[in-house]
Amino acid sequence: MHNSPGKAANSRHGFTLIELLVVISIIAVLMSLILPAVQNARQAARRTQCLNRNRQIGLALHAYASKNKNNQFPAYGVWGDAKTSSGSWTTGRSALRNWVVDILSELDRQDIYDRWNFEDKHDGTVNGPGGINNGELIEEYNMSILKCPDDQSADVGTGVLSYVVNVGYANIDTSGLVPGRGGWTGGSNIHLSTDTDLDFNLAGGANDTEDMIISQRSGVLWEMIIDHDGSGAPAPAKNASQRVDSIYDGSSNTLLVSENINAGASQYWGDPRAKICTFVYPLDTLNVTGSATGLTAADYYNTAPLDPRYPFAVINGALSGPEEIRPFPNSNHTGGVTVSMCDGSAKFMSEDIDLRIYAHLITPSGTKASTLVGAQAILESNNL
Repeated sequence: MHNSPGKAANSRHGFTLIELLVVISIIAVLMSLILPAVQNARQAARRTQCLNRNRQIGLALHAYASKNKNNQFPAYGVWGDAKTSSGSWTTGRSALRNWVVDILSELDRQDIYDRWNFEDKHDGTVNGPGGINNGELIEEYNMSILKCPDDQSADVGTGVLSYVVNVGYANIDTSGLVPGRGGWTGGSNIHLSTDTDLDFNLAGGANDTEDMIISQRSGVLWEMIIDHDGSGAPAPAKNASQRVDSIYDGSSNTLLVSENINAGASQYWGDPRAKICTFVYPLDTLNVTGSATGLTAADYYNTAPLDPRYPFAVINGALSGPEEIRPFPNSNHTGGVTVSMCDGSAKFMSEDIDLRIYAHLITPSGTKASTLVGAQAILESNNL
């Protein structure tokens, strides 16, 4: 006997409402398991990409130092007279360029380096001879190697910079990195190796010769000042940055490059202002005034007490910004930041690192606090 077509049709049925809800629930559970894994994988990929970019910058800085006749790292910022369109020179310390410009060749951007006007300001406001406006050049070339993939503020403008260099210990103004004490002076926030307003040797006054020696020993990259004698001839340039062989604590134990998502939102990769292209470690100046009795100079330098006015001056301590006035290592990577060391290696540094260890990783000479001979030789070789 054969079933009738009507019976066969009646034997088929679709999903019930309960079955449909079960299937949807299973899919939802699977998505809740898969999406975090995908997000974590993407985050890890961005962190790896950032680490690679940081490493390339660190290697470029190291390559620059290796081919430099003094084996010096470039200055974090170059300041001096700028040439006007009439051919005369401005007076005072104009902001000319930062360390990024000096290593463009090592970053395989010789084309940009050749177009840079070295007699003009970084923002092109003077616009010296040659018709090349550095500000427009920065805006035109928004180089991806200078941006962390997780730095969202780097996506809103042009010429942005996510990576900053180590300029050591500092004293900064109480109102927040505005023109004032500690080398952040002159309206341009120059961090000077010879003007820290820190009494490193606790001798009763800041900025004596010994203070300058110790100050210059606390960071890796420093300023370079170029002045002209009125005829256009530059005076001998004074690059105060460390040499490769003056990293006494070991190049693998000294920070060179970090990232900072607060370095600026647009047109900054050539800007030499310290608050934009560097990171610092602010020391507690209360020890200078004598409030910490019984403290020796070696204790002050070795302990490196963090300035209590800036508790956020640590790794990922100022993630919320604001831009330009937080020159400290910050990133959107979970748990820390990517860094490059002075030997060219790169790693991920935890935000939970011991504060004293972090301070010692910043200074290239933390183990020579009681010996000034090495630093004195550096200063004399640089005519400081």
